[in-house]
Amino acid sequence: MKKLTFLLFFIPITSVAQAYEKTNNIEVFPDSEEEIFVDGIYDLSKKVNALPAAISILPSSKYISISPTHLSEALNGISGVNIHRGSGQEHLTSIRSPVLTGGSGAGSFLYMEDGVPLRAAGFSNVNGLFEASPEFSNQIEVLKGPGPVQYGSNAVHGLINFQNNSINKDKLTFLLSEDGYKSVIATTSALPVDVSVSISHDNGFREESGFDQQKLQLKYFNSLNSWDINWLSSFNNLNQETAGFIKGDDAYLEDDIRFTNPNPEAFRDGMSYRSQFRIERSYNNGNSLAFTPYARHVDLRFLRHFVPGQALEKNRHTSIGLQSAYYSKDFNIGADFEYTKGSVYEYQENESRFSFVRGLHYDYSATSIVGALYAQKTSKLSEHITIDLGARAEFTTYNYGNNATVGRSGRFIRVADRIDNFITVTPKASLSYNLNNENMIYVRAARGSRAPQVTDLYSVQQNQVAGEAEIEILDSFELGFKGKIGIFDTDFSTFSMWKENFFFRNSNGFNVVNGKTRHQGMELSFMGYLTDWMSISGDGTLAKHTYSFNETVGSAANNIISGARVDSAPDTLSHMRLTFLPTTNAKVELEWRHVGSYFTNPGNTNKYQGHDIFITRVNYALEENINLFGRVDNIFNKKYADRADYAFGSERYFPGRPRTLFFGLSTSF
Repeated sequence: MKKLTFLLFFIPITSVAQAYEKTNNIEVFPDSEEEIFVDGIYDLSKKVNALPAAISILPSSKYISISPTHLSEALNGISGVNIHRGSGQEHLTSIRSPVLTGGSGAGSFLYMEDGVPLRAAGFSNVNGLFEASPEFSNQIEVLKGPGPVQYGSNAVHGLINFQNNSINKDKLTFLLSEDGYKSVIATTSALPVDVSVSISHDNGFREESGFDQQKLQLKYFNSLNSWDINWLSSFNNLNQETAGFIKGDDAYLEDDIRFTNPNPEAFRDGMSYRSQFRIERSYNNGNSLAFTPYARHVDLRFLRHFVPGQALEKNRHTSIGLQSAYYSKDFNIGADFEYTKGSVYEYQENESRFSFVRGLHYDYSATSIVGALYAQKTSKLSEHITIDLGARAEFTTYNYGNNATVGRSGRFIRVADRIDNFITVTPKASLSYNLNNENMIYVRAARGSRAPQVTDLYSVQQNQVAGEAEIEILDSFELGFKGKIGIFDTDFSTFSMWKENFFFRNSNGFNVVNGKTRHQGMELSFMGYLTDWMSISGDGTLAKHTYSFNETVGSAANNIISGARVDSAPDTLSHMRLTFLPTTNAKVELEWRHVGSYFTNPGNTNKYQGHDIFITRVNYALEENINLFGRVDNIFNKKYADRADYAFGSERYFPGRPRTLFFGLSTSF
């Protein structure tokens, strides 16, 4: 019955990437002929409806309207995206995939700011979105499936880019909640450089689960002779008390359990710096040349509360790199280079538990060099047919040095110094047919791949051989439609993907290096006016993610059988929003969010039943530049889990936030 209800939701067809306009200081949906542009992912200004790929745009006005305390609250409104929130700012991501963990979760998604990755390839963070600054972005761009030729490692299942422009108005925004969340965001262009600051504090709705986070961004835009200059620097600091999983069958339903914290000692401290400098020159023939040198430093300490033993991990890396491109509206060629030096240290102070032994697990350093060449060409075969061909070749070398004794300690193996090299080639091809000015159909075939993460290769465990991890490869085929049907702006896509050398951790916490999976699904979104004062929009996903190999690990709960569902992969996801304009100064929005049931272990013996959550938002313009806004999350106080999984013989949950009131004020001048 639930699937039937979900399918009925898909009868109206879809729209993504809605821009907004303002009427009397209230942001409303634009008319259907508004042109929506994406200029970050492709380094070009093109109508998103003309690009033969599944791209969604979340403009800053929509992000501000949602007023999220965590990026999942905004991004999960995009079809194909399912981000499981952990404690504080922790998360696990899904884009056309199961919710992935470990090295696979870190390496399968590319997070960028103005086209530069937040972290170095091979040194990614499974919680990498907390290092982004969506509060300061003019739009967030999400590409689903393998990325374009401009981007290589990590752009496997999808990428997220936070695009920034110069500040048009000075702004100040406050957000508070009834349970102790506080944030202030300030932006100004009154100084020689644009300055944006964000400070947030959350008490957490569970015991000892609060966090403090500070962000600073500096931007400078200018021209020198024939060159345009775009400088961006970002700083991010997070200090978090981490609440661990609550355990037991359906523990998230129990009031005396779901607000507790079994791991009050857990924490996460992260700090990152990035600076990038894009210089670009346009020529009379319409071509452009761009260079982007950049540098970054990341430092992270956290307690591994999610495994027995709860070891302390410290990892850090420092990078320098250069992106270069020569392009026009019809072609793009370029070369990228990056050098990174990083380290990983893991030590367990607690007494030994099972094979998680007390003492040093790992202490190693690694340097990496990544070089890439790419080319892409767009050609019109006829008035209505366009073909797009491209490929990227990428070379990665790791130089690993062990800083401890070589040998085994429990399940952990410290390997001798070594060098590993990887070469990936990722072709892309698409064919689009313009039916008319409003409608377009396309097919896209693309390969995504990544060299192993440093931890995949060198945080070796028993039953694993050093350097055994191979290049992960994902082949994708996609068919899509973009345009207008009736009153609805629409976006529809269906995809089929095959992945090899899938590196992941099984339910016993051991590394699997040669997994295979299959991913099939469809995504739809829509937006249309029902009246001149009411609009309806929505996004939905119907997908099936399955294992394509067998693994026997001793118990029915953990055994993998080819054809079984991948855990943490619901078949259905959907969101629907009704927006009302009761007066010229007010906007009211009602949102329904649905997460379907999913298996929590590879053996498909345990299942989370899914949930439906309702949210309401109100925005009221007191004056031309002063807005009051508020929202109520989880209106019906539903008991649910942001994440459910099964590991080490137990059901585990991150419980969802109960009904909570948020309210705030924003002003511009």
